Amino acid sequence: MKELLDRREWKKQRTREALEAAAWRLFQRKGFDETTIEDITDAAGVSPRTFFRYFDSKEAVLFGDWRSDIERAARTFLSLPSDEHPLLILREVMLSLVERFEEERPKYLFRKKLAATSNNVGAYERNVILPTLEALVIPALAHWMGVDPEEDLRPFMYAGTALIALEGAKRIWIAHDGEVSLSELVKQAFDIACDPLS
Repeated sequence: MKELLDRREWKKQRTREALEAAAWRLFQRKGFDETTIEDITDAAGVSPRTFFRYFDSKEAVLFGDWRSDIERAARTFLSLPSDEHPLLILREVMLSLVERFEEERPKYLFRKKLAATSNNVGAYERNVILPTLEALVIPALAHWMGVDPEEDLRPFMYAGTALIALEGAKRIWIAHDGEVSLSELVKQAFDIACDPLS
């Protein structure tokens, strides 16, 4: 039975990888908006119905398994000491996210180029990924601080500061084609956030 389950999981992983690989080839060759889900499924040799078992949209294929990144950020959050300032905790959480960006630099930079030419790509990041991250960070931070996020502004303000620090660092990193350290840029951004009058 275990061997059968392992084989099913292996097959599912292979199908997911085939869809991602086909999509990336097509995005690079045709462009994001010009590529259809049918193009992707034809190239991967599966049906559109199979596609939707793995992804809910083209954008979800492009951004890969970003939910795992957010889960990793949540695990980092829970592992940190409770006596640190919230912004220092959030710096470590954001640094745990940028490790993946740096590991997959060519893919990340390509996504950003697509975002410059497709409103759908930028909208997915703004309207799906960032709100999901924010929805994790604000309640977790409020719980960690022992406050009610409906009554205390600080979790909202700290989370917003952390996300802006991350986005600012990413903007400079992208402007330099990823040739500078994103981790160092994030640290610099949090240094500024922690001492705004310096």
